[in-house]
Amino acid sequence: MKAKRTKKGFTLMELIIVIAIMGILLAIVVPSWGYFIRRARERSANAKAKVVFNAVQTEVTRLGAKERPLNNIVHDPNSDSTFVVKTQSQIYMGDYDLKDRTKSDTKDNRNYYDFYFYWNGTSGCRVDASGTKKGTTDDDVKFARAVNSIIGTDGTYKVYVKDYNVISVVYSDYEKGNYKGTYPVGMDELADGVRNDIRRKDIQFIDMSKIKLT
Repeated sequence: MKAKRTKKGFTLMELIIVIAIMGILLAIVVPSWGYFIRRARERSANAKAKVVFNAVQTEVTRLGAKERPLNNIVHDPNSDSTFVVKTQSQIYMGDYDLKDRTKSDTKDNRNYYDFYFYWNGTSGCRVDASGTKKGTTDDDVKFARAVNSIIGTDGTYKVYVKDYNVISVVYSDYEKGNYKGTYPVGMDELADGVRNDIRRKDIQFIDMSKIKLT
């Protein structure tokens, strides 16, 4: 007679050990996987922020060529007051005040006002440093159209400009997107506190002054 063979299987203890090992591996792999996904998407957003930066600088340079002579007229003490008011209304981006009014009006003595612009993927307008909207104007529409003719209308961005120079840009594919990119300093180059603050906030309310070269 043939001897009966007993079927072998996992014991309860072996199953518990296997499950425990799988749990440990998952605990290691899942956070790492999330880190690499975030890093890849933020780097992609950094690249798009650079494209926005260059497009905005193109338009800002054009505006600078137009507005700098107007600024000179506005701040010329010999200009007619009525003409000054009319001229000032034509300045969209680069008006300024004097740092020291006891000195002459020279380029080094000019304190240009901060200019912030926010595009939500559909429309754009000027905002203040904290992100509060100032209301859309015809000039806002023209500015957005000029920039988006280069980069397209997809995505959301906020830009910071001073003295006709783009200081910083933050970008995300979506208005409330989880993955953002910055330029000229990428997200991976920012201090941990700054980077985490940018990740938490909607683009409209991000402090752009913290995105800067050291």
